[in-house]
Amino acid sequence: MANQIAQEAHHISAAQGRRQADQNRLQRVNRRADLIQRENHFNFIKMHYLSHFVSHMRLFGSILMYSTEMGELAHKEQIKEGYRRSNKNNAARQILSYYGRIHALGMRLQTIEVLSKAENVFVMENGGMEAPASSRSAPRQVLKGRMMEIIGTLTELCRALNIDYSDMIEEMLRLIRPTIVDDQRLPSDRTELALLPVETFPHLEIPVSAFQEADVFQMHRARCTGTKAFRNGDPRNDWIWVQAGREESYEDLRGRVVARLLPLFKIRNVLSRAGDVHRLALVRILDPVGGGRLHRGSGHIPVSKRPNGRDMRIVGIGAVIGQAHVITSGERQWIVNHRIDLGTFNEIY
Repeated sequence: MANQIAQEAHHISAAQGRRQADQNRLQRVNRRADLIQRENHFNFIKMHYLSHFVSHMRLFGSILMYSTEMGELAHKEQIKEGYRRSNKNNAARQILSYYGRIHALGMRLQTIEVLSKAENVFVMENGGMEAPASSRSAPRQVLKGRMMEIIGTLTELCRALNIDYSDMIEEMLRLIRPTIVDDQRLPSDRTELALLPVETFPHLEIPVSAFQEADVFQMHRARCTGTKAFRNGDPRNDWIWVQAGREESYEDLRGRVVARLLPLFKIRNVLSRAGDVHRLALVRILDPVGGGRLHRGSGHIPVSKRPNGRDMRIVGIGAVIGQAHVITSGERQWIVNHRIDLGTFNEIY
């Protein structure tokens, strides 16, 4: 009889223990669910950038900074290769040691390459020699595409873009005055400027040096269709970087400003014997807020339209150094997205 009572008591205590354990487990699950619901969110900048990747890829192509190929290659080179060469015992230390040696050798080879270039000699893989660095020329900006419409003079260009002709002439004169007076210079007379033939283009190819590869260039293809539709859609006038000063100016922007690309045009000086062609771009400049310094709160550089409205500039296409990516941040204001790729991030941050 006593044994039976003891068994029943043990059974009851075991059932109570299981119920108590289930209750504790349920409480832990509920607390975890509450914590996840309260603390987890996607309100951070990397997730916000996802909404802008589609437009960036249409402008620049693949997003190298977020390419999964780099991670897969790193997994193969840093983990798999090291494990394959280990004795499979305490492999983690051997993998780290192997990768450290490979990394040191790679840095040594890069140092030798830089020193070779400093001596104006390029060592080729087969042991031969390439041409000196002085004879290797970087690609230049190129106007491309069919003319959007037949435009013969600056007057017709202003009419097509709904731009005041006097403002256009003032900007042309601002471009001409600092240049040396010779046969290649455009005339500084307003009447003569109005007679020069003009051609317009919708496409500018801009060679941009690849990240950490000075001899490799990526092509940025900036478009400007004016008021015309781009591929049966809305008009397209891209944001671009314009080199407007020395690296010491505009703080973290290093002499660059963001601008909206308007028409690309070519003007021929038929009044001179040389008959030189000048390839120009009409842009609308955005002023950097705070002098071009990174904003402490957001880590970005805000830009805005000029309050006086005098934001139109004419520059040579050589001053256009790449496409820019900006995000609307209110009326007449944007922020420069300098984290969209490694090259821009390295130059600004």
